[in-house]
Amino acid sequence: MVWDCNHGKAKCWYHEVNAWTALGKRREVGNPIYNCSGSQTVDQTLTWRTDRTTSYSFEQSTSVEVSAGLAQEIEAGMSTSSTQTETWQVGTTLSASQSLESHIGPGEAGGWWFAPYWRHSQGWIEAHYGKRNHGHYYWYYPGQGSTGVQTTTPVRLSDGQMKGKWYWATWKC
Repeated sequence: MVWDCNHGKAKCWYHEVNAWTALGKRREVGNPIYNCSGSQTVDQTLTWRTDRTTSYSFEQSTSVEVSAGLAQEIEAGMSTSSTQTETWQVGTTLSASQSLESHIGPGEAGGWWFAPYWRHSQGWIEAHYGKRNHGHYYWYYPGQGSTGVQTTTPVRLSDGQMKGKWYWATWKC
């Protein structure tokens, strides 16, 4: 069915059943800053640039990448291959930057971490064929009303930056 959506053999829609937003895993941003042998506080500004592309994934026996948009309708641009996990990439990449100031005292090191918010969605895909395909005009993957297709997309602020929490930590060298 995914091949049919990709090659214009069927018109396809994604139907959301459940959705929620959650804070993702905290990851270190950049390298730690060391002031282990210094005698004065070190001030540093970290400018962080993020490039984001929305991604969708779910477990299945094939792999899919979408290069066109996925709103209500899945458009052409998918490619398939055999793997355990399917990953769809949709939309255009957005970039944003942010500057963070840090102060590292003598004998200390410090670093920044960022935890993004992610929107999780579960649902199913509906495919409409213009003529019978294996006896049916309509197919539902993995089943009508199911939650077998799972998508994860970053939550963005109005300026395009990823929404999340920044964490600064210092420690003794």
